[in-house]
Amino acid sequence: MKRMVSALMGITLLGAAAVGCSSGGDMGKETASGSQDAKDAGQKVTVSLWTLDTGWEWIDQAAEDFKKDNPNIDVQISKYSVDPIKEALKVAANSKTLPDMWFTWGGSLGSFYPENGLTMDLTQIASDHKWSEIYNKAAIDKSTYGGKVSGIPVHLNVLGIWYPKSVYEKAKLKPPATFAEFESQLQTLKDSGVTPLSFGSKGGWHTMRLTEQLLEHFAGPELHDKLSGLTASWNDPAVVKTFEKLKEYTDKGYFPKGYVSLDPTEAEALFYQQKAGLINEGTWFDRNINSNGFDANNYDEFAFPNDHKPARPSVFAEMLQINGKSDKAKQDAAVKLGEYLTSVSVVNKYIEGYGSPATLGVKLSDKTPHLKQLLDSASEGSFLITDQALPQQVVQKLFEAQDKVALGEWTPQQAAVEMDKAVNDYKSKNKQN
Repeated sequence: MKRMVSALMGITLLGAAAVGCSSGGDMGKETASGSQDAKDAGQKVTVSLWTLDTGWEWIDQAAEDFKKDNPNIDVQISKYSVDPIKEALKVAANSKTLPDMWFTWGGSLGSFYPENGLTMDLTQIASDHKWSEIYNKAAIDKSTYGGKVSGIPVHLNVLGIWYPKSVYEKAKLKPPATFAEFESQLQTLKDSGVTPLSFGSKGGWHTMRLTEQLLEHFAGPELHDKLSGLTASWNDPAVVKTFEKLKEYTDKGYFPKGYVSLDPTEAEALFYQQKAGLINEGTWFDRNINSNGFDANNYDEFAFPNDHKPARPSVFAEMLQINGKSDKAKQDAAVKLGEYLTSVSVVNKYIEGYGSPATLGVKLSDKTPHLKQLLDSASEGSFLITDQALPQQVVQKLFEAQDKVALGEWTPQQAAVEMDKAVNDYKSKNKQN
């Protein structure tokens, strides 16, 4: 628990929620599930569930349907936006008030809870219930820590560079095949009166999606993986070049004015208004486009051309973790609920708003025309998105470095040095724990 407390103190000192990747949402409502024994005995079981408020609009009706078949299980749903749910979960973990089940991401965000003994070990259930036949293997792998399955896979997300077709047609552009072509197109878009890159750096994670692809380009897949795994020094020429490029793009006006403090939702609005040309979003973005009153067929996406074959996109999984401290009836009910919410029948029923399912054998919607091509783009290789691959205190240093380089407060070399210090500090403290 020493590690948990120190992680919480780090977040408190930063005065903000931990940063991460997106694609879901939250609010409040109800839940269901319970063991067959509890049901037969007439015992009422209440399962509290925290989810996101965006991308989970379908869950209220799904929970109601679940309760019809499981009248002794009540479902109480609370919904949060991306950063608030991270903060709320960490606070609840520290105060021992975690819900019975919660949404979280894979990587270092989701690993916090099993590492601190807070989640139910689902390894045996995954084997008994044949999860390998139900969920994408990559999603199960990214929900596994220390050899133990710690979450029910919900989504497997893949990122790409999106653009309005009309903007590219007007500029007479086609998706770039090389990094040099990509950079040439940034200037072409700017010359046409369009802000090339629609990124908002408030919170850090939106700009990070570009930073990690620049790092993939300059470092190459092997070194990039070592940097993410903290087995190579971040005080490396490839890291310096990455920050140099971020500064160059800032100075050339490729980002929206004041993007360092711009909220990602504001950057997205610029994209819809076609005042900005490119945005780095994922398998959830068809849904976002449609829900904002636009037609996803009027947009397209391409893999970031980092000059490595295959060009690896970043990916991340999302899952439902179950409280390891809840009583058995609640845990049985939560497992039943989680498996129901990720079942083929439920995914198919809500596919237009469900997101990128980790569940196998589902039918994709015509309203999400880019979902398959994004998933296919990761079939030959991918890397775990940075804010899940790195420890959270190192992630926060990366966000700080991005902003300080953009504002001219740090040189790219200073940013690389500070990143390396943060990594070494984390490794030193982790040894002691």
